[in-house]
Amino acid sequence: PPPLPVVWFCGVSAVANAATGTRPTLRYFRFRIAFVNRTHKATILALITRSMMSPSAEKPDEAIKTMKLYSHVERIENELRHRGLGVSSKTLDPEVLSEIDSMHYEGDEGMKAAIAALKLNKDSAVLDVGSGFGGPARILASRTGCSVTALELQRDIHDKAEELTRRCKLDSLAKHMQGNILECDLNMLGNGPGTYDAIVSWLVYLHIADKAALLRKCAEMLKEGGVFFTDDYYMREKFTDAEEKSLKDDVYASNLPTKEQYVKSIEMSGFVGVTFEDKTDEWKQFVNDRLQAFVQRREKFEEVHGTPTYEQLLFFYTAVVNLFNGGHLGGARISAKKTTQ
Repeated sequence: PPPLPVVWFCGVSAVANAATGTRPTLRYFRFRIAFVNRTHKATILALITRSMMSPSAEKPDEAIKTMKLYSHVERIENELRHRGLGVSSKTLDPEVLSEIDSMHYEGDEGMKAAIAALKLNKDSAVLDVGSGFGGPARILASRTGCSVTALELQRDIHDKAEELTRRCKLDSLAKHMQGNILECDLNMLGNGPGTYDAIVSWLVYLHIADKAALLRKCAEMLKEGGVFFTDDYYMREKFTDAEEKSLKDDVYASNLPTKEQYVKSIEMSGFVGVTFEDKTDEWKQFVNDRLQAFVQRREKFEEVHGTPTYEQLLFFYTAVVNLFNGGHLGGARISAKKTTQ
């Protein structure tokens, strides 16, 4: 066979500044590879191709890390330690922990709304999709006695959530699973399809572009008459190019539906009685207040978490404020009931 060639590669790479959280800068590169044999050539080309794939081609649990809210997982333990709760053997109060571990809007108001809407009790089985650090799952379980399956995509956040639930002594009620609702074996979730009284989610479905597939999975997991409940983003008016880019890069959201599109997708997935409570004004106020308070307590925050964590969160909070202030992004609390045969 002919000799293996020496190959030159040229391209552009994006170099992120982890310390400041600013947008990546571009670097040009050029290098050569002399392949040893055909196996070496195939292996190296595969690695290069994988490294140059766009974020959309990455695994979802890797690609979602472009959203800076999901970085610096150690901030939970830093805050607990600062409050004198850093000893792993110490039992944690889920109510106190919820001041630290929840990533949804309006704090406890969202929990109260879910409990009231879903009429949860000790006999209820709940699936929390995109459960994060497990805050909502623990609150639902501790206040109502319901059993919760907490499904989280990101391994590091899942691991921390599971640990926190053990420290709250709630692991008999809240069970943590790591996986993607669109890809995991649904039989591994609780007692499997058709067994949940409710599915809940807070600011997670915005990360899943294929709403139709997501809603079908939700319907599959619910009992007949079971209730779907979520806080989510939607598109009020067409986004600008800059907003589209910020949603994709900073919030890991794309393909957000309009209200009409969202409601239609829910109904076509086997749900009835859709309620769509517009929360845009409240959430716009919430994110603006959050940013202002965060900036004001910068010095205290950095003492506990350091400057890199502060600047990453500042970048994210500012991006969300700009999106809501632009007037095109909306928020809603949505619920619907699975049809009965």
